[in-house]
Amino acid sequence: MIYYLTFVLAFCSIAYELLLGQTLSAFLGNTVLRYSVTIGLYMMSLGLGSLIAEGRFVNRPAVGLLRIEVLLTLIGGSSAVLLFFVDSLGASELTLSVTAHLLIVIIGVLSGFEIPLLIALKNADAKYRDNAIIGVNYLGAFLGTMTFAFLLYPHAGLIPSSFIIALLNASVGIMLLRQKKHVCESDLPHFHGMLVIVSVLALVLVYYLVMADHISELVLQAYLR
Repeated sequence: MIYYLTFVLAFCSIAYELLLGQTLSAFLGNTVLRYSVTIGLYMMSLGLGSLIAEGRFVNRPAVGLLRIEVLLTLIGGSSAVLLFFVDSLGASELTLSVTAHLLIVIIGVLSGFEIPLLIALKNADAKYRDNAIIGVNYLGAFLGTMTFAFLLYPHAGLIPSSFIIALLNASVGIMLLRQKKHVCESDLPHFHGMLVIVSVLALVLVYYLVMADHISELVLQAYLR
């Protein structure tokens, strides 16, 4: 199961960043520059997240990872809509760029927490290997890149893609119920509460996907004003 979680989380992480890069390019142009800066910031933020993930946070991996998935579902799933909203307010190019790059860094840092937490979960079960987890992480990132470029963006569009990726993130949060055995008794109420939150977020995202065409139209109208 750890390998599956690693794969999906890496898939979502890179897809969020490509989504932000493409959204920013739609506003400001210069696609090559936007993607170069996006990937550079993303890699830096991943490293930063991995470096600062230590101590009690990593010692409670199931709780910590569930908390990260709640945050990524919220922030990543709303990122494209947020950028369209900022633009609709008449924000300058600088404000829009700063907002987008701040989101890139936040998502990157949160994603950087995931590998140390997954390895900590792995350490509770000797059948998993660190190098295999890292390998699966790279594979998930590669397939996330290909899927966004050739399937999600061309066929779903920016707004529905953000909902689909966030729903995948939420599904990982729900699946962490199977890691309940690694949660100490004092953390169980918090763990259960976050499971409820991520389950509600998943239901909301399913509704948003059903209404994706209408939501995209509203966002486009706000953008064109």
